Amino acid sequence: MKTAKMSSMILAWKALTLTLAFSPCLSTLRLKTSQTSSIALGANAETDLFTVNIALTREIGKNGKLIETIEGHPTRKMLENSMKVNIIEMPTIEHADGPDLEDFKTLASEDASLSEFDYVVITSPESAKVFSSCVKPSSDLPKIAAVGKATKKALLDEGYTVDFVPSKANGETLAEELPPAKDMGLNNVLYPASAKAAETIQDILGKRKDASFRVQRLNTYDTVSVTLTEDQIALARNDVQIACFGSPTAVDAWLENMDKALGITDLSDEEKQKVAGSNGNSVAVCIGTTTANKCLASGRWESNDIYYPAVDPGMTGWVESCYMAAGDVMERDFWGGGW
Repeated sequence: MKTAKMSSMILAWKALTLTLAFSPCLSTLRLKTSQTSSIALGANAETDLFTVNIALTREIGKNGKLIETIEGHPTRKMLENSMKVNIIEMPTIEHADGPDLEDFKTLASEDASLSEFDYVVITSPESAKVFSSCVKPSSDLPKIAAVGKATKKALLDEGYTVDFVPSKANGETLAEELPPAKDMGLNNVLYPASAKAAETIQDILGKRKDASFRVQRLNTYDTVSVTLTEDQIALARNDVQIACFGSPTAVDAWLENMDKALGITDLSDEEKQKVAGSNGNSVAVCIGTTTANKCLASGRWESNDIYYPAVDPGMTGWVESCYMAAGDVMERDFWGGGW
């Protein structure tokens, strides 16, 4: 039997979704099936608030801005009498030295101004951190391109000048829009990257027709999986309705942990996709298109259960997608499951 309190919650959410649905920065690959715990879903017995548990899978120390944005979003204030949001830090990844870090250190020590390059391309705050540990800010450095606002801020905070940020925060757009540093001749690009990063940037730059680019990629850092504890696995599978992913690697790490918990590590990908709960029984909220496509390609989520900001990837769109997912989770529970 549905309570009047729950009915008002749905009405409040419907009013909100009419606003969010027309936001140009939101898109959803909406999910179809997600088994969730009766403990996590439904009205809270003590407060009569609907409880949404959100797991943050970024590495330790990288969730501060995300938490601040979730807690400060106007949606939370609007629904404070209807919805309770629990934020659970559940890091599934951590950073490690990349196989080319020593080569990069040698390059920087022998040529502090990186004079053989026209551009340095930085594609994450972590890449900016590693770069700053090896190269001192200088007016003699090549032009620096940052993939998005967060990466730009990380570089500015370290004292660098950022010369280019693409219209959309992903590697594909950066490579398509990067302006040539030279009117004629070869543009040499240094790309200190994650060992897990795809080859999108060097592939697109290498195929550009309007200018010639040569990319030297050095894998200066790596992102490795963290094994969740038994308690964390239980919490993830039974109580978490929303998992936030900031990278394709975080998606892989989350699924690796679910595979271990279910004892299906040795199965084929096709067989894993058929196992109930192999996605952790949660919907996926992704920072951008690349991570959302990773979720879809895994076959663990229906498209209806993947949320992401299509036009403006980044913190604001990520959090708005998170609240959109929270409303859908609430509505699904109200109607007894399904869509």
